Amino acid sequence: MYLGISCTGHDNSIALVNSDGKVLYAQAVERDTQTKHGFSVCPDQPYKLAKLIKQYAPDATHLTICKSWPEDTPQKMGSEINNIAMADYDGIVREVAGIFKGVQTHNMNDVFLPNIQMGGGGAKRAAMALNLTTDTRQFDHHSSHAAFACYSSPFDEAACLVMDGYGEDSAQSIFIYKNNKLEKCPKPAYLGELNQLSASLGVYYGVTVCRLCGFAQDSGEEWKVMGLAPYGKLNEPVLALLRKHIAVKDGYLSLPEGSTAALAALRPHTRPYAQFPKEAADLAYTAQYHFNELMTEILTHVHDITGMDNIVITGGCALNSSFNGRVIEKTPFKDIFVPCAPGDDGNSVGAALLAVKQDYPEKVIQNHLQTPYLGDEISEEEVENFIEKSGMGNVHKYDWQDLYQNVAHMMAEGKVVAWVQGRAEFGPRALGHRSILADSRSIEMKTKINAAVKFREPFRPFAPMVLADKGDEYFENYHDTPYMEKVATFKPLIREAVSAVCHADNTGRLQSVTEERNKHVYHLIEAFENITGVPVIINTSLNVMGKPIVSSLNDAVMTFFTTDIEVLVIGQYVFTKGQTIR
Repeated sequence: MYLGISCTGHDNSIALVNSDGKVLYAQAVERDTQTKHGFSVCPDQPYKLAKLIKQYAPDATHLTICKSWPEDTPQKMGSEINNIAMADYDGIVREVAGIFKGVQTHNMNDVFLPNIQMGGGGAKRAAMALNLTTDTRQFDHHSSHAAFACYSSPFDEAACLVMDGYGEDSAQSIFIYKNNKLEKCPKPAYLGELNQLSASLGVYYGVTVCRLCGFAQDSGEEWKVMGLAPYGKLNEPVLALLRKHIAVKDGYLSLPEGSTAALAALRPHTRPYAQFPKEAADLAYTAQYHFNELMTEILTHVHDITGMDNIVITGGCALNSSFNGRVIEKTPFKDIFVPCAPGDDGNSVGAALLAVKQDYPEKVIQNHLQTPYLGDEISEEEVENFIEKSGMGNVHKYDWQDLYQNVAHMMAEGKVVAWVQGRAEFGPRALGHRSILADSRSIEMKTKINAAVKFREPFRPFAPMVLADKGDEYFENYHDTPYMEKVATFKPLIREAVSAVCHADNTGRLQSVTEERNKHVYHLIEAFENITGVPVIINTSLNVMGKPIVSSLNDAVMTFFTTDIEVLVIGQYVFTKGQTIR
């Protein structure tokens, strides 16, 4: 049995993978702790892990512990950090260079290395309790990204671009995936300012851009930039500075000469965090515009050097769904795949798959369109026990067909539904197992959920969940989008009919639903369409702003009772508010 551990320090996770490369379990630690990103929390908690091994691998005799960072991370990262020679700079430029060097040093010494060292300790303790032998292996960070993405893609061969905040020595890698194997392409020598670690699209978007727009840097607020951008327009002076700060050279990101000075020159444009974010819409639009430029140029280079028609994009930057929806239009690639967990949480699976291939080089691993439903499940016994002990009266158990009809009617009447089914999603997106669902037809529903359910900014959009076989009726250039990984443009004639999920630029970050992938949501949307004529509903994550998606029964019930969600569905049980105590 293979235990993958993502041990970056943020989005830590674990995965259990068998010797055939099948993913048995995967979940980020933030779901257990209900602390966003689970910063520096060890994911391999021994008591839970022992329980998982008993459940998913009861006959295991050996546990291979697989970490998502290599043993020589300190040497590689330290060497890059030392490339920032402070003597080369003076004045405000020296100050900016010092910030980069200081942050990288902190990340290495206080975040990455402690988490790499900590990962696996709980696994060894669990293994001792279960009388399992163990060995430990460590893998290249970007190879871990590529392995999860490529082995779960629908492609037999593809180019793969890894783009994130940091690897052990750079933030960008290119792979060729062919014959069920991964080959990392050589990269040119870095000739820009500072060092390769600084030439990071993840750091650029997650720190520089967030700070520019007045959002919290390095705190996962990139979503807000993407949501705000459609309200703005291009700011040419800011774009010119962004282009001077970070650019593409020989297909790879670089900080060109004058980059650090350009970054310093951006400071007067920065919006204060306290200011209403809509004031920063032009900055957000301009930053997203520049992101698109950079990615388009890089992907064109990737196509040129690999000759592949298919592209797999992974790493944290692959969560930029606004750009993902434009890849086929803007680049020479004919098809694109982004996995359900392209960020560091997915690396637990990737590291485990690399170990499987290490042990069985000729084994063919094909987790085509990997199911994202790999996490914890709330059992019917838990729900029944809660109902009995709580004395709740407003709860009914339905057979499935009646449940679909009743819940669809409540949604059509304007009620907001918390929908909990089966195993939790792996990755940052709620895909119909831990979701808030609602009517897509009224713009007032968007306002209601943002204000009284999610407690977040009014400009934030909601995702359309659409029956896959109806997608081309609603979206231009429709492509199947199982993981809510791409944004598409609504067709003009139906935009008003789905105003709650049609964003300011007439787009939606859609999820395509099939009966095979998610039968319960599929039949719920079918029932909603029969009532309303619209096969599209709102889908957003079951959480409030600043909290992870719910995991346990307690999480779901607490969110239900502390927000204006009106209906809670867990399995076949439907809870409503009102008189609740028998």
